Amino acid sequence: MKKRYLRIGDLKRNAFIVAAAACMGLTSCGNSSNNNDWNSGEEVAAPDGIITELTEEAPDQWKITDERTTVPGGSMAILKYNDGRVDTLQGLALENKMKDLAANQQTYNQGGFGLGSVLWWSGMGYMAGRMMSPRAGYYANPGVMNNTAAWRQNVQTYRQQSTAPRSGRSGYFRGRSSGGGFGG
Repeated sequence: MKKRYLRIGDLKRNAFIVAAAACMGLTSCGNSSNNNDWNSGEEVAAPDGIITELTEEAPDQWKITDERTTVPGGSMAILKYNDGRVDTLQGLALENKMKDLAANQQTYNQGGFGLGSVLWWSGMGYMAGRMMSPRAGYYANPGVMNNTAAWRQNVQTYRQQSTAPRSGRSGYFRGRSSGGGFGG
């Protein structure tokens, strides 16, 4: 009897292999336990908020002159203009400004000392999602930048803990408890 060999490009067989792999890897194939690792376990405490003071040294040339922590949800940016005016961004106005900065971060990564760039490189920008360390050139002095070093570490820890699976299981085969078979 002559055996029929399947070609490498056999569509039906390849579709079956992909379907089987998807069942084994992407779902638990009948495992009735809840695999919602991303939201299970303890709540991760939000880091403290931050108050950033920016001072305009020349027209549209800003420096960060003070940063300090505050209660979660109490973040604000205090803008001190060189003509003596003081403005405060907090709540929805601050949230909208930071969303705009995050959406256009390539512009602010370029440099310059405009309000947007300096705010992006402050602790406020770090809280809004900037992953890189602050740039010392945007601070009035190194001590101001160092005031919030521990706070930045807490934010980093918060980011890691709030996005990692709680049970330590990860990857496609997180539902597998047996060492060998392909059964579900």
